[in-house]
Amino acid sequence: MVLQRLLRKGFTLIEILVVIVIIGILATMGIGKYAQFSRDARKSGCVNNQNTIDKGVGMWESKYMVINSAPAAELSITFFMNGDKSAATAGLPSRLRNLTNYKSEVFDQIQDGVVFICPESVNAFGGMDNIKNADKEAKTDYKWIHHPKGSDDTVMNSTSGKKRGVGCLVWGTIATAGTSKRGDVDGGLGTEGPSGTADDLHSGRL
Repeated sequence: MVLQRLLRKGFTLIEILVVIVIIGILATMGIGKYAQFSRDARKSGCVNNQNTIDKGVGMWESKYMVINSAPAAELSITFFMNGDKSAATAGLPSRLRNLTNYKSEVFDQIQDGVVFICPESVNAFGGMDNIKNADKEAKTDYKWIHHPKGSDDTVMNSTSGKKRGVGCLVWGTIATAGTSKRGDVDGGLGTEGPSGTADDLHSGRL
C-alpha cells in the first residue's frame, strides 16, 4: 500500500481544490490590501499638494506682502488645475487678488503644475494624460483659506481648526457633497472622490 502511494503520479481532485481555495483566499486578501495602499498613496499625495500650495502662498508673502494675520472676514484663493487663480476674495493684497495681470503668481513660486491637481482627479480621469487642457483651465481642486479671527486666536469659527491652510475641493471637509465628485462628465464614473467628513482624506480641519 505504501509502495502504491509512492508510485502514484499527480494530485487528487481534493488536493487541487484545496490549493485553489487557498490561492483564492490569498488573492482576495491581496486585492483588498492593494486597494487600501492605493487609497493611502492618493491621500498622501493630496496632503503633500496642499502643503506645497500653502508654502507657495507663504513664499509669495515673503517676496511681496504679508497677508492680514487677523482678517475680519474669511480670505480665500481658489486655483484651477493648471495653477491659475480661479477666484480670490476681497481683503487680499491687490496684487494677489488680481486675476488678470498676476493670474499665476502662486504658481510662479511653485513651478509645478501637477501640484494643483488632486490625485483623486487623476484617478477619476484614468491618468494624468487624460486630463485635457480645457479641463485644467475650468476645473478646481484646491482652495487656500485664511479664517477670520474668532473669540480668541485659536478658534476661527464654530469649529476649531487651522487658522489658514489649503483644502481639497474633491475630497475632504471643504468639499460639497454631491457636487465635488469627479463624475462621468469629468472623466470619472460618478462614484470617485466621495466628499464629506466620513471619507475625509486630509489631516486637519479647514
